Amino acid sequence: MFKISEDANSIFFSFSSEMMIVDRVIQSCRDYLKRFDIPEFSKFRLVLRELLINAVEHGNRKAVERTVSCRIEAMGGFQFKITVEDEGEGFDYASLSMELPKDPHQIRSRGYALIAAFTDKLEFNEKGNKITAFIHIHRETDYRIESCNDWQIITPSGDITAGTADKFRASLVSLIDRGHINYQFDFTHVQDIDSIGLSVMIIFAKMLAKKNAGRQLKIIHAGNVLTDLFHLTRMDKIYKIEG
Repeated sequence: MFKISEDANSIFFSFSSEMMIVDRVIQSCRDYLKRFDIPEFSKFRLVLRELLINAVEHGNRKAVERTVSCRIEAMGGFQFKITVEDEGEGFDYASLSMELPKDPHQIRSRGYALIAAFTDKLEFNEKGNKITAFIHIHRETDYRIESCNDWQIITPSGDITAGTADKFRASLVSLIDRGHINYQFDFTHVQDIDSIGLSVMIIFAKMLAKKNAGRQLKIIHAGNVLTDLFHLTRMDKIYKIEG
């Protein structure tokens, strides 16, 4: 038995306790996450798979007549809530060890340790047959580059921080090498930029000034917080800040 239903922000599964169906749930969730433009899937997949395996194997003892239910809900900001419930007797979750076994040859006792390592928070119901995991999926920032008239429009898909600075720098340098002059940064999807990200933009402006003094640089669609940051750091002396 396998049932699936969806709404705007969540997806719900109900299935019989068969290990082969776990992969079917995982694949359906991959399609669900595409809705939120999230390319990275491995951490989410690992947590979900371990939760489902525990429900089938330890909760329902692989009894096919017993059902596993699973709801995945988008909470906003790339935060997701995964709730898995089985029809078993439950267990004493208070005594559950969340540490990986010290003996690398030990086969068991790894599932919940992995779940805990990749989630922000875990909650159990009193019986112990229902678990809710909260997980944040890191979205790697990409940089879409489009040409419009004499402008190169650069649109980051997320935040500009130390972890993505090298990719950001490489994208900008390649544009300079092609001889482009006017640049517009669309910060619609950017909520945070750290000192490393700011440094990349400052260095880019300096490199461009050496090649062409008549260049134009704009930042558009930056939120109030980022706009205040640009004024505070005097970035508005280098880039024209537009709402």
